Amino acid sequence: MNTLFLLPNTNEEIIETYDEDIIVTTREGRIIKASPRSGDAYGVSAEDLLGKSVYDLEAAGIFSPAITPLVLKQKKKVVIRQNTPSGKKALITGIPLFNDSGEVDFVVSYSYDMSQLMVMKEYLVNLESEMSKVKGELAHLRNQQLHVEGCVMESPSSSRALQTAIKMAQLEVPVVICGEPGTGKTSLAKFIHSQSSRQQAAFIEVNCSAIPESVFEISFTGLSDEGYMNLAAGGTLVLNEIEQLSPASQAALFKILQQPHTARVIAISTTSIEQAVTAGKFREDLFYLLHLASIELFPLRERPDDLDQTISRVVEELNQKYHQQKSISDDLYFHLLQLPWKGNFRELRNVVERSFIESESELITLDDLPITYQPDADERIGFELQGQTLPHILESVEKKVILNAQKRYRTTTEMAHILGISQPSVVRKLKKYTNTSIGGEII
Repeated sequence: MNTLFLLPNTNEEIIETYDEDIIVTTREGRIIKASPRSGDAYGVSAEDLLGKSVYDLEAAGIFSPAITPLVLKQKKKVVIRQNTPSGKKALITGIPLFNDSGEVDFVVSYSYDMSQLMVMKEYLVNLESEMSKVKGELAHLRNQQLHVEGCVMESPSSSRALQTAIKMAQLEVPVVICGEPGTGKTSLAKFIHSQSSRQQAAFIEVNCSAIPESVFEISFTGLSDEGYMNLAAGGTLVLNEIEQLSPASQAALFKILQQPHTARVIAISTTSIEQAVTAGKFREDLFYLLHLASIELFPLRERPDDLDQTISRVVEELNQKYHQQKSISDDLYFHLLQLPWKGNFRELRNVVERSFIESESELITLDDLPITYQPDADERIGFELQGQTLPHILESVEKKVILNAQKRYRTTTEMAHILGISQPSVVRKLKKYTNTSIGGEII
């Protein structure tokens, strides 16, 4: 064990230059070293402390309690709050220094004015508050920057797609975006462009299925500088409905993309290009040229979080557009959540706006829906409380939900997923409601 050397006759010691309250005591409690500031907290000079016993100083009310006896007793570092004659409180830390026999020879203690610590604590709390505020503002700005126009991207699958888009924007590699019509593919392509270093350059979208084979190549290369590749130079070229290209147009596109160009290519497809390659409907070499990164946008019916927020957002936007204060009824809201929305965002916005315009009151109801979207009479979950017990009401509602789901979904597995119950439960309930009668109604 290292021996502590204290040199009482040395004029220059580290402790003398240390701008803190440090005291060294023997195991008998006698103060043998004190830094210049040691007496400040107690209203005495450091010289007045030297040679004094901590027990005598404690009895005289200079400080209370003394830390040396506590360190001697516990043989470890001790932290206490100490009272001083001025009424101030100090935080004292005592550290034992052992001899070779494992006994405490000396105690080194140092203190801080607790009022200063409170000021520091208040400062740190304020700093933390300011940092939280700044983080919130940054998150708000980041969310504004990461907004995909016309789409809600909050569900887990959408969030993954958005994060992939952010990464691909920085890498500037070719991207394939796949999804049903109306899922936000073009909007996501614009988002990738806006987040890349090409954001100030051109964003050119081409509908591949609308270009005849005979002029396909010249449409991209141009006679002078009018081709799509030249127009998109330094920017982004979006190839929409690329899966619709004929074999001849695919060959022409492969040839064009192999030539030197500065456009960043994003291909958009409503079906899986990989499956088209497997089926022999899409060139494998063109697939490998385009498919360095892929993003799949799931249909809105499989994105309940996005569907939920989109309904609310569309109603809010329509209120601003038409200067109204309308809302949708609960039964309409739940009905909208279970519709298939094959046209995804576009279809949903169209249907909600038509219902908004049709409604003559501030509450939009099922009756305001376009007729083809309204549920059949037996699908509506409506009932009268009078004369019915709660079990009967719940059973009636369950029956209508189960039979409605049976009409809309192909398998009991799909029904179970949508209803949030197990597949065996769906089978049992279907058997129950197709072979029994409820309230006299024969199923």
